[in-house]
Amino acid sequence: MRKLLAILLPTMLLIGCAAPAPVIDYDPSHDFSDYKTFAFISEHPLMRGEGAEGGSPLLEGRLMQATENILSARGISRVADPEDADIAVAFTVGGREKIQVNSYPDAYRPYYGRGWGWGGAYYYNEQVDVRQYTEGTLSVDIYDVSDRKPVWHGRATRKITDKMQENPGETINEILGAMFATFPPN
Repeated sequence: MRKLLAILLPTMLLIGCAAPAPVIDYDPSHDFSDYKTFAFISEHPLMRGEGAEGGSPLLEGRLMQATENILSARGISRVADPEDADIAVAFTVGGREKIQVNSYPDAYRPYYGRGWGWGGAYYYNEQVDVRQYTEGTLSVDIYDVSDRKPVWHGRATRKITDKMQENPGETINEILGAMFATFPPN
């Protein structure tokens, strides 16, 4: 039993700490198999939503490069002009301040007073832990150029950590890799 707990506890902790999977939506009636080229929707394909106004000016370039690397690995080449591409890619980022409140009992302490019977009464103090953090959202939208309509959408939401801010390139590659894992859809 102890060996089982020694294996399960770390596994459950890792699963609990894993980032949530990106949310993917696409038009299932659309044929994605003929896509050979892509372009970014404009020279500056990044829209900044609420809470992302003060973000790094380097973010757009990192998103573009990571997306180009991923799509090129799938045989979809970048072209300069969106009108010459099969699909156009756009990004939106946003953020919001959130507060996480955790409440848990302090260690139970026995109280051995008169009139409480065998073993005494137990009481506890409640501990409250309040943390403020930023939750960031990245959305990627893909448009069919010939139809001029959206055909695919991916969205990832994460708690922004110091590690992410220290190494944003690694975080972007991880998030976009997970987002594009099933692109193009079958």
